[in-house]
Amino acid sequence: MRKFFVRLFWQLILSFTLVIFLVGGGVFVAGRIALSETESLLSENPPTMTRIWTARLADYYAGQNSWAGVDAVIAGYPCEPEWGPWEQDWRMGYALATDDGVIVAASNTDRLGQTLASSQFAFAAPVVANDQTVGLLLLSPFDYSAAGPSGVGRRVARQFLLAGLFVGGGSLIVGMFLSRRISRPLVDLTEATRAVAAGDLDVRVPARYPGEVGELAVSFNRMAKELARADELRRNLTADVAHELRTPLSIIRGKLEGVLDGIYPATPDHLQPILEETELLTQLVEDLRLLALAEAEQLALEKRPVDVGDLLRDAHVNFYPQASDRGVTLTLDLVPDLVEVVGDWRRIVQVLGNLLTNALRHTPEGGCVTLAAVALPGMVEVTVSDTGIGIPAEELSYIFERFWRGEKSRSRTGGGTGLGLAIAKHLVELHGGTIDVQSAPGEGSTFRFTLPVV
Repeated sequence: MRKFFVRLFWQLILSFTLVIFLVGGGVFVAGRIALSETESLLSENPPTMTRIWTARLADYYAGQNSWAGVDAVIAGYPCEPEWGPWEQDWRMGYALATDDGVIVAASNTDRLGQTLASSQFAFAAPVVANDQTVGLLLLSPFDYSAAGPSGVGRRVARQFLLAGLFVGGGSLIVGMFLSRRISRPLVDLTEATRAVAAGDLDVRVPARYPGEVGELAVSFNRMAKELARADELRRNLTADVAHELRTPLSIIRGKLEGVLDGIYPATPDHLQPILEETELLTQLVEDLRLLALAEAEQLALEKRPVDVGDLLRDAHVNFYPQASDRGVTLTLDLVPDLVEVVGDWRRIVQVLGNLLTNALRHTPEGGCVTLAAVALPGMVEVTVSDTGIGIPAEELSYIFERFWRGEKSRSRTGGGTGLGLAIAKHLVELHGGTIDVQSAPGEGSTFRFTLPVV
């Protein structure tokens, strides 16, 4: 059963709406409380108008000894200029009651004959004549009737309502805009994620959004790019392994079929190529195993102090005959008193062997290959330089990839399997060092790797 869910856009809209209602309700309640407090304050500290009215009504009662005809008298009260518009508006809401609370005059005639509520007695101003309380006067922003607020109270309530509607409507519009702005990139990311899950690794999301959402989009694009690159490497690895296996297997099969069919006699001359190809297959499988262990950081290293000078001198002696056969000069450039490094002697020799083999293979007759080492802070840097054909700039970023070879035809005469530099890179990194290359077409190449000192 599919779960029901509300999209983020509508969740944000509902959140903004809830906030608007809460704020609006809080403002309304605060306004009512403020009006109530104002009314209480006015009852405790009657304004000028209240004092004038109670004085006039007291004079009227003293002269008439009753409240008969008081409505006509109140209607004739002039609006004093010094009161100002606020106190003039209050004449619209009044209630005059006897001392026991029976209303005898009111701005709302429906209230005549009714009794003041118990809560209204506290707000009523007494009308005193002949030292006796003869009446109670209510002047308030509220007209005390079932009809609700009037006068200043009605106007204040209306202003609160209009302000609430304006703020609420504006907040809702802004909330919709912000919700759209927040949810749109997440919707794009969701759609892109689904596309990646379906196998489309070329999908990208716009990175134009600011803040954390923009950073998320950039990270997603980087992830998709790396996934696409990993998928391409995986496909290339499969194709490269198949290519590397096909050639020796074809040679082995052809030679064996020839021997079995009697075309070739089973002599060393015909069996030796089969042995060489099987050795090549063995080396390829071993290189793949070593590379897999190194990439998984599961290759055990027997680290101990290693004299880099001795190591380079041994490499010079071992590779000198091969260099001479190719007509290439192999030189050794060592600074005195090199400090020892920490590493696995056998693996470092393997790194040097891969780099020297690669350099000799791509250096023409009459060229030069140089082995050197210098001390750096906390490191020893080993370099293998050649005066060979060099590497194009666009291929430098792929130089340490598996099965990469500058010679595109991938013939046996142009190079090995393309695993040597990849293995060298991982072995150096397992030692805590770094490896890089500088090269230009026609100017040779220089490989550098570092190893930590003891």
